[in-house]
Parts: sequence; C-alpha cells; structure tokens
Amino acid sequence: MAILVCASTGRELAALAPALFPDPDKVPEMTPMLVETKQRRLIFINTGVGPLNAALAAGLALGLTFDKDKNAPGVGAILCAGLAGAYDLEKNPLRSLWLVKEEIWPEYGLNDGSDVTARAFSFPLWKRDEEDVYDRISLNGASALTGKADEEGKPWPSCKSVTVAGVSASFARREKLYNKYGTELENMEGFAIAYAAARAEIPRVEVRAVSNRIGPRSKHEKDFDGALRALGKILPTLNLI
Repeated sequence: MAILVCASTGRELAALAPALFPDPDKVPEMTPMLVETKQRRLIFINTGVGPLNAALAAGLALGLTFDKDKNAPGVGAILCAGLAGAYDLEKNPLRSLWLVKEEIWPEYGLNDGSDVTARAFSFPLWKRDEEDVYDRISLNGASALTGKADEEGKPWPSCKSVTVAGVSASFARREKLYNKYGTELENMEGFAIAYAAARAEIPRVEVRAVSNRIGPRSKHEKDFDGALRALGKILPTLNLI
C-alpha cells in the first residue's frame, strides 16, 4: 500500500520533495503521481486550492484503478501538508511546523445570520455508528506513518486547525473563529482531505508550516518563502524519502 501525499499547489508539492519536482510550474493538478522511494511507495497529488478541489482530488486518488501491469498500490494512508496561517504568531511562529490533531469546518451547519451551529442542523455530514460527523474530524499522530509510538517523541507539536473556503481577511473574522473554536491555524484543504481518509477508513496525518498571521498583517508577519522551505523537512523527518 502507498501513502497519498497531498498539497494544494505546485509550489508546496515542490517544496515537500524538491528532488522529485524541481519545477513547481510543471506540477499538474489532480494528477496522482506514483513514486517509489527507498523507504516507501508514495502517491503525490497537487489538489488545487480550497476544500472543493481537495475533496475532489482526494476522492480521485482514492478511487483510481491503477494499471495492474505497473503493480501500482492502493492508498493505505494520507498525508496532507502545506502552508497555514496562524492566529497568534507568539504561540505558532512563522516557519514552525505543526501536527494537526483536529480539523474543524466552521461553515457547516445552521446559519442564523450571525453564527453557524453545526449540531443545530438536522443532517450530519456522515451518520456513522461510533459518532456522527458534523464539523470536526480527528487526525492521527505521526506514528500512523512512521510506525513508531508517539511516546518515543513527536516530531512536531500538535494543534487544532479550521478549514475555510473564504480566507479570514478581517480582524473581526479572525477573532470570531479564534474565540469560538480555540484553534491555532487556518487552512483551506485539511478538513476535506481528513474527511476523505476517514470515509476510506485509513489513517490521516496533517502537517502545516506557518506562513503568515491570519487577517490583516504587516510585512514582518508573513514569510511564505521561509514556510515553503520548512515543508522540506517533513518527508525526511517521517522517513518517507
């Protein structure tokens, strides 16, 4: 079985594995790419930006029937990696890496005009025996990919993140999400990919590099190039390349 490695742009995928993707502009979207490394079989996919693209790309990769002549594997786990904004740069500094333990979709549920309440809505995303899924998905630790117990030392600290279709661009929006959910990061794909993995009943791991402060920000409150360089540490740390 292979690990599906998802990133939302060619730049992020190239930053994760620069030796495999030397030109970010030539990384196609929604095209699963099988790579055999010395350690593992990996399937890389550039999902495109946003939860709709992420869900579509993950579903495409999970549902593909690979050419049997190529002996291509199915997907046994998903790793989502990329950039994210942080609510508090003192707690989550620029260029730092974080292991997401829970993804929240704050836009699902009953909207009364001022707020969204997921469980006030009569229809969960997924009715399952253990617990219905509304607006939250838990994720696995790095041990799901490395095979090492988490007690042996986590490679990165853990956090919670919200997945949005509309990036928070105001102080009011930023404070509202931060105060309601108590999350550290904001991204645009994590919930969709984690949800796809949960439906497929396979492990789901997400690692994010902090690229900017959420909402209005000064020049010193963003470093996209530095965060992209930080992504290059993920696969070697997990012993995947």
